[in-house]
Amino acid sequence: MASEPTPATVEEEEAADVDADVRNAFVPTFGKYFPESLVGAILLAGIALVATVPSLESITQLELFGGGFYVYELFALHMLLILYWVLGASVVESPRVGAVLDRLADALPTSQAGVIYATAFVSLALGWVNWAFGLIGGVLVGQRLCRRARENGTAVHYPLVLTGGLLALVLANQGLSSPGALIAADDTGLTNVMVDDAGAIAMREFLFHPANLASSLIFALTLPLLLVWLAPDDEDEITTLGERNRILEGSIEETLEHYSPARQPADWQVGDCLENAETLTLVVVAIGLASLGWHFATGGGLTLPWLAFGLVVLGLLAQGPPMAFREKTEDATKWANHMAIPFLLYGAAFALLAEAELYGSLGDALAATGLPYVGSYVATFLVGLLVPDPGSVWLLHGPVVAAGNLEVVPALIAVMYASGVSNLWLAFLFASVLSLYGFDWREFASYAAVVTLYVSAVVLGLLLVF
Repeated sequence: MASEPTPATVEEEEAADVDADVRNAFVPTFGKYFPESLVGAILLAGIALVATVPSLESITQLELFGGGFYVYELFALHMLLILYWVLGASVVESPRVGAVLDRLADALPTSQAGVIYATAFVSLALGWVNWAFGLIGGVLVGQRLCRRARENGTAVHYPLVLTGGLLALVLANQGLSSPGALIAADDTGLTNVMVDDAGAIAMREFLFHPANLASSLIFALTLPLLLVWLAPDDEDEITTLGERNRILEGSIEETLEHYSPARQPADWQVGDCLENAETLTLVVVAIGLASLGWHFATGGGLTLPWLAFGLVVLGLLAQGPPMAFREKTEDATKWANHMAIPFLLYGAAFALLAEAELYGSLGDALAATGLPYVGSYVATFLVGLLVPDPGSVWLLHGPVVAAGNLEVVPALIAVMYASGVSNLWLAFLFASVLSLYGFDWREFASYAAVVTLYVSAVVLGLLLVF
């Protein structure tokens, strides 16, 4: 005779609920339905192959598919875009930066509205400087504020706090380390594949263009308000920060501790002393700062290579011992996994379209719409869902801008914003690196949709005006 099932304990029911919440969180859910970056790159390259069938012989297609990356000398751009992701994280993920973020979080309000607004504003403001400052810093500050609020007896809706931390993805491409603008600012041709067709722009032209400057200020102030407006008032509807999403171990500074010498100082040899000598770091930093100062003082511009060099100097200063910086850069390669191999296929797609001279037709079609910047925004938003690296998006779309004889700066603004908004939909790629599950995918989709509509309306409106 079959025995009756044993009733589930309260603990087992709660565990089942937690497991269900994890399965429905936007990181695992979107990871199942959105293509990973490598899959997206394969789809993009496949589309380029099909599109060039009428124009290229099969053997030429195969040669470009396998060797277009080298034919068009994209190796330098590839390496610098990897450094763009790795070095930014290497600067931020340090105890010294963590201590600064702790002090910042301690000075911010802990009401629900205050936590949501402060997290989003910090993410957007720091993201304008660098993606890692905004994304990593915003998420960590948000979690620190949630903990402070809980200690004060205040419930805070964590889904909106995390969304606020992810907003750096929207604005990071419009500021000082915009990958597209840094590529376009290179007049040497090292990274700027458009240089022969459309010349180069100075970063100040991009940063201080009315549409970019106005939109950056508007979003830094109003996107946090938009999230506050979306926050639930009923405590029964508030989802607080749970264990599955908690990444802080004590303070932010303590969480970002990562380096301890393999041997005790008493056992150090000469090599160990040099590897852990902060005096050596300061000498290298001084030389680096002098080089940067000389470059800019003599009229040099900010480009992708100079940003990478500057991040190396800042990374050394933030990490302290040379070996701590080496260890962190090794760990930070995880931030470039989404584009390291896929870029080879982006290069193949670029080479195929360029060799088939399809960029000319695409540029003419874009110009013929009468609203080329709107067209650029829509097209690159769709491409960005397959290409999560904004620098690679500009590689693919920049030649269309040149072929259509469009003004580079407004087109670049449109492309960078579209890339940022599409990155918000791909936030599961970045949240997973931080070991976050997120929250219910339907809730995230609603927030992402509201942000997308608002950002798109403001950006396209300003581009039409200016």
